[in-house]
Amino acid sequence: MDLSELNALASTGAWRLEDDGDGILRLVFDLPGEKVNKLTAAALEDLDRVLERLGREAALKALIVWGGKETSGTFIAGADIGEIRAVTNASEATEKARRGQAVLGRLASLPAVTVAAIHGNCLGGGTELALACDLRIASLSPKTRIGLPEVQLGILPGFGGTQRLPRLVGIQRALPVILQGRALRPDEALKIGLVDAIAYPDLLRAEARQLANRALSGGGKRWRPGRRQRPLVTRLLEGSGWGRALIRAQARKAIAKLTGGHYPAPCKALDSSIDGFGRSLEAGLELEADLVGELVASPVSKCLIDLFLSSEEARKGKRGAPEAAVPPRLACRHRGRIGVLGAGVMGGGITALCAQKGFRVRMKDIVPEALQTGLRKVHEVLQGQVKRRRMTRREAANVMAAISVATDYSGLEGASVVIEAVVESMDVKKKVLRDVEDAAPLEALLASNTSALSISELQSALARPERVVGLHFFNPVDRMPLVEVVRGRLTSEENLVRAETLARDLGKVPVRVEDGPGFLVNRLLAPYLNEAVRLFEEGYSPVAVDGAARRFGMPMGPFELLDEVGLDVAAKVAHILHEALGDRARPPDLLARLQGEASLLGKKSGKGFYIHGGRRLPWRRGPVPNPAALRLGGTGGRGFLEDDPDRWVARLVYPMVNEAARALDEKVVERPSLVDLAMVMGTGFAPFRGGPLRYADGLGADAIASFLEGLGEPRHRPCDLLLRLAREKGRFYDLERARLVTVA
Repeated sequence: MDLSELNALASTGAWRLEDDGDGILRLVFDLPGEKVNKLTAAALEDLDRVLERLGREAALKALIVWGGKETSGTFIAGADIGEIRAVTNASEATEKARRGQAVLGRLASLPAVTVAAIHGNCLGGGTELALACDLRIASLSPKTRIGLPEVQLGILPGFGGTQRLPRLVGIQRALPVILQGRALRPDEALKIGLVDAIAYPDLLRAEARQLANRALSGGGKRWRPGRRQRPLVTRLLEGSGWGRALIRAQARKAIAKLTGGHYPAPCKALDSSIDGFGRSLEAGLELEADLVGELVASPVSKCLIDLFLSSEEARKGKRGAPEAAVPPRLACRHRGRIGVLGAGVMGGGITALCAQKGFRVRMKDIVPEALQTGLRKVHEVLQGQVKRRRMTRREAANVMAAISVATDYSGLEGASVVIEAVVESMDVKKKVLRDVEDAAPLEALLASNTSALSISELQSALARPERVVGLHFFNPVDRMPLVEVVRGRLTSEENLVRAETLARDLGKVPVRVEDGPGFLVNRLLAPYLNEAVRLFEEGYSPVAVDGAARRFGMPMGPFELLDEVGLDVAAKVAHILHEALGDRARPPDLLARLQGEASLLGKKSGKGFYIHGGRRLPWRRGPVPNPAALRLGGTGGRGFLEDDPDRWVARLVYPMVNEAARALDEKVVERPSLVDLAMVMGTGFAPFRGGPLRYADGLGADAIASFLEGLGEPRHRPCDLLLRLAREKGRFYDLERARLVTVA
């Protein structure tokens, strides 16, 4: 075989063939100019040409598919998301899916034995390419994950994933992978039969070759290593129409509970998997391509893809200052020591996160009992990870060993970063930062985890204010992906970049915001929560309002959220925002009254708008209203007024949009997509709606401004930017496109 001739077929240079001897070739995928391998349209066409030529090589006995991005830990990350985003026509999406299916079909039909040697992320189209091979072997590496995450983007696997995976491992094993989009560890993939073998990374190449040789000596393409047979009952269930109908009904019920009916992709993926299983592979692929077309062109998919692209930009810092601007001695990537001041819920959560990510952590609190509470919080977080099989008990023990505690500032001499997470009081935080400025190294980054206090005012207490930055984590720290990186008036660009780098090192999505009342997320959340309490004061049921918010797509209703945050915390933040923003941010009187009731603080006291804890009656569904709180409402708990739930939602969400427009106009953030990303990642704002400003663009600024004006309250007066867009029939994302063109 003339490898130079074969390699010349790949015009993009993404594919190259290497001779492993004895009729075995290694097909290496290494997309030029990219950190990760993506199945772009051009790369697929090159692959098709290479495979077509290989199909005529009689001397070829086996082909090993290899990812050439070992350093970045990627086999194939999937299809090019940007190319998918650009498709707006259902028929075009269907044709692109069919083209991808045809290329992978050529791989599946090669006369030679094919083996996918997987090291690193193997996702989406990468997993579908591996499924088109005869055999699969994965490296035992923390970087290796195998999955089909397409439903998280509002689409479904379109290159054969919903057809080949159920045929390979069975419907019931395949559905969690397809419908949940969760990536599997190598051992999990081996257990369900998604891969045929696993090997240590250094031995992957040799083991892949050995697997190919075993197939060649044991029956060729039809050979499979021995694996445990699925139970007879399972095979009978999946092999019959009534059995598949039962599986579909149970899966649909689970999907409805999880998605609230807002996300069509899981149901379409279920239909493709179940209906395709009872047909020929060719007919199943046709069905899959048709369903892909319907989903790719849908608004839900576009919103989810835009959020994904925004989050990836934030994670990688594409539009921020380059990490190279940070001197190596100040960078956070060396996994040095981090100091955490305060051992409360947030301090314990931040400590657990930092230790999990490889940092040595010194947790400091002035009260020894608080340190015990903080360590219990760390242990609770780690045990949750063990229970969910995200880490082993040994790994959890190693994380605990990386944490030390103290009641003084000893141990911070070598800290590269100190994160303050003490009580939300300006005077206390100033004193703590003054003290730590003397105890920590001169080059240490000083970060405050405040949710609303001014970073610029905190800076005024320090001799070197340029190294103070806001790092606003959200509770619970281990689950909420967002971190607001807040620039104080004197924060240097270098230290701002260091803070963003640290957030990325901790696996978070950093969004840079300017200092201001409530920063971004809490500022936008305040009118939403205030309006909910006013609805209650007017006589509307918290249960009904929460239900309307959840049907809109919120993860929980505003009263449930108030109980979760704590009514005392919510009232304190509302007071800070009222002082800074004036009468439009005036909190309802009821919120202050509830703050004064020590027994009605929400989840922390066991009672708020709802009763928390205790035994649930078996016939009681949903949260249990608290009679003591209901008596404080507009009707004193004697029944509630009725109204249009859509109007409730408008009263909750439209003021949030109005405040977002103000924040954007004041340049608290750079662009609308960052507003939406922060609200989705920080509050769970309905992702399928794309965020408050994407949602507003769908309704029209004129409709929102007209509704707010119709309420007749000064606090609802539309801001200048919203009124301008209403007059000009403009959209928020037009501003983003105009800005990007200007920058380019």
